[in-house]
Amino acid sequence: MSHLPFTILAYFLNGIAVTVDKFLLVKHIPNPLIYIFYYSLVSCVILLATPFTKFPSFEVLFLASISTLLWTTGAYLMFRALQIGLLSRVIPIIGTLIPLFLLIDSSFNGTINLNETWAVLFFIFGLISLTIFDWKGKISLSEVVLEVGSALFFAISYIILRQAYLQENFLTVFVWSRPILIPVGIIILLVPKLRRIVLAKEGPRLKFFSKAGALFAIGQVSGGTSELLLTFSISLATPALVNSLQGTQYIFLFILSLFLAKKFPEIYKENLSRVVIIFKILGIFCIGAGLYILAYSSFSQKPKLGITYSPRYALELGLDPRENFNKALDELNIKRLRLPVYWDEVEKVEGEYDFSEADYYLNEAQKRGVEVILVLGYKQPRWPECFPPSWTKGLREDQLQSNILKLIDSEVNHFKNYSNIKVWQIENEPFLDFGDCSDNPLSKQFVSKEVELVRDLDSRPILITDSGELTNWVDSMKADDIHGISLYRSVWNPLLYNTITYPFPPIYYKVKADIVKKIVGRPNQESIVAELQTEPWVPAQETISSWDVLEQSRVYPSKNLEKNVEFAKNTGFKSSYLWGVEWWYFMKEKGHPEYVEEAKKLFE
Repeated sequence: MSHLPFTILAYFLNGIAVTVDKFLLVKHIPNPLIYIFYYSLVSCVILLATPFTKFPSFEVLFLASISTLLWTTGAYLMFRALQIGLLSRVIPIIGTLIPLFLLIDSSFNGTINLNETWAVLFFIFGLISLTIFDWKGKISLSEVVLEVGSALFFAISYIILRQAYLQENFLTVFVWSRPILIPVGIIILLVPKLRRIVLAKEGPRLKFFSKAGALFAIGQVSGGTSELLLTFSISLATPALVNSLQGTQYIFLFILSLFLAKKFPEIYKENLSRVVIIFKILGIFCIGAGLYILAYSSFSQKPKLGITYSPRYALELGLDPRENFNKALDELNIKRLRLPVYWDEVEKVEGEYDFSEADYYLNEAQKRGVEVILVLGYKQPRWPECFPPSWTKGLREDQLQSNILKLIDSEVNHFKNYSNIKVWQIENEPFLDFGDCSDNPLSKQFVSKEVELVRDLDSRPILITDSGELTNWVDSMKADDIHGISLYRSVWNPLLYNTITYPFPPIYYKVKADIVKKIVGRPNQESIVAELQTEPWVPAQETISSWDVLEQSRVYPSKNLEKNVEFAKNTGFKSSYLWGVEWWYFMKEKGHPEYVEEAKKLFE
């Protein structure tokens, strides 16, 4: 069950409660202790639901009670801050600090994924944009201490409450978190000084049988229902996610203030200059973006995993390509394979095709029930990307293109009898200007001709791959049935002469695919991760076989395999083909078996 509708409704109701509080604090309630007292009384009403619960364990009762006391303390500090600071500043500052504290906690304990982290950051930035112009006036150190203290108490209370919900059902925890407030109310009544504050007969005070009393009741019902919904949301999701949505409350407050500003300008008046409006719109946009990310932030289904295997690369690493291939299929229990067919290996003499090497790998895969994506054409996985035979040197572009079409025709007609070939991949990232391809003939028009040719020869779906980070995917998604992306987390940057990590969250790829598919694609068009980085990117001037092995293991530790597969899972794509199986076995030969062992776990 998603927490989103409950959380958003909670913040709408809390917006009503805060709007009422603004009015009452200015006109009728001189001391925040009054709120705490009546909050304690109202909260005890929930005890009527005890017959519908079971008595919790001591641990749950303790956690729930401590959470309530911390929350109540946070509320008291918040109202104290409101006494000495502007309400339009205090509430936004506290509302921004709470999700920041919770995000820090979630980052340390691993209860929030990268998509959710980005969503929280969007919410916080939106929250700041919506409220920054209300952070005005002279601010004292005592106000800052109260605001930070309030936010910290609120945040810790939510963290502890979440622990209680992980052990017991929502109603039990919620109901049995209230009895601790009974002694709080009794202490207030027993201590003369506190009793005089809440039952004051002189000065501004709250009269229940009046319009102010009715407003107080509305505020308490709204606030109480809001708290109920928020605690329910925390039983469904992490506190960081729930509280990061506070920005929606400020959208509601902004709208309510616009309606109330005419009648009560001294309390609700908004400064609506052009700059303020721009920031408000930016804040709403950021919160909307955060909501979109959050709606697609977590994908529970692990993607179907496969590998790309390059016999050429295995040989480069000093491995026996065939022996290593069979070992990988058997030890890792591989069931999905992407296999390149290099032009300079199958047509060394013009017009004479030898597919025996590819036949070997396809037959071994077929024996084991492995489904295959076969890569056709001029541009193939692995450096230098383009593999024209030596006899093509000096050919005009039209002659080169003609020979590529003959190659693809021969490839499809030869390999189409293999039932385990499920998809034809045409070229590898044909629309990315990358690789040693000085005579690259792969124009958009020519790739379209290749697609048409394969469609005429066979009915199996066509895959075209594209860079996940460096292209817009429009041309590839126009042409293919299945869209494949390469997904690299860490790459070598020649300008910085260092490895950099792309900042994109996993959901970026899902959003990008959805947008491009709506513009140029087809409703049932699937997207997959055709190339998921699970090996290090080699620095400039190095080859992986000559690069220091200890440095390789430092740059790309084995735990990165699981991290990158988890990242791919959170893109929402259903299939991912891992890139680097040859390197795992190379590292095993060099005394680092942990990569193969980690891969075995992933393919279980």
